Amino acid sequence: MKQVIVMAAGLGSRLRELTKETPKPLLQINGKPILETNIEYMMEAGIDRIVLIVGYLKEKFFYLKEKYQGQIDIEFVINDRYAEFNTVYSMYCARDQFLCDSYIVTADNYLMTNLYQKYRADYSFYLFRPAQHFEKEEWTVRLDGNMRLLDVDLHGHDGNSYSGVSFWKKEDLDYIRARLEEVDWQDDKTRKMYWDNVLLPHLKEFAVHAKILEDDREFYEVDDQDDLKRLSDYLKGECML
Repeated sequence: MKQVIVMAAGLGSRLRELTKETPKPLLQINGKPILETNIEYMMEAGIDRIVLIVGYLKEKFFYLKEKYQGQIDIEFVINDRYAEFNTVYSMYCARDQFLCDSYIVTADNYLMTNLYQKYRADYSFYLFRPAQHFEKEEWTVRLDGNMRLLDVDLHGHDGNSYSGVSFWKKEDLDYIRARLEEVDWQDDKTRKMYWDNVLLPHLKEFAVHAKILEDDREFYEVDDQDDLKRLSDYLKGECML
């Protein structure tokens, strides 16, 4: 079985005027919801199953199961604490779905290329953006000669940064699950944690490897209205990304 775990529970607060009634992953770009474009790439790549973690306006996603019935299995995981925590709680909610090798992705990435088909390996990896200078703060990484993560700068502006796409072997998902079950949910710092934070203290004991996108334009992250407009204009041929 081939599986993708999709995080789609968030509020999309930086697009609040547009997401009052529509979750960010269901905003339309090029005439189709962002998430549907992603799902159709998954099907092209032979993915059998999607674990869709939902929270904010969760009922808006339920049509997807019927729409893609017979084409791909969609299993919903409900995160009822989406307003309290960042993505760490979404992954905690989905930990019982770590059944096989899985991609883990954020639902607000608009894919220009089928990353599931193009980037594969028989080992776990994060997919990183090509090294460059970023105007906004990014999580940037330092790699060794074997493409293993050495450390992560959570406030970086230069280097390779996270794309929101990763792939994990089942045995590594078991390790991630164990780290998620150690999280202190009473600690105020936990509220802002991304799920990836649980791995950062363990980079010396747990080998995390990288693949690098061939072209930064293979995906586009939609964070705010400026991003949305820039992407829409690019797809219309009216601007460069």
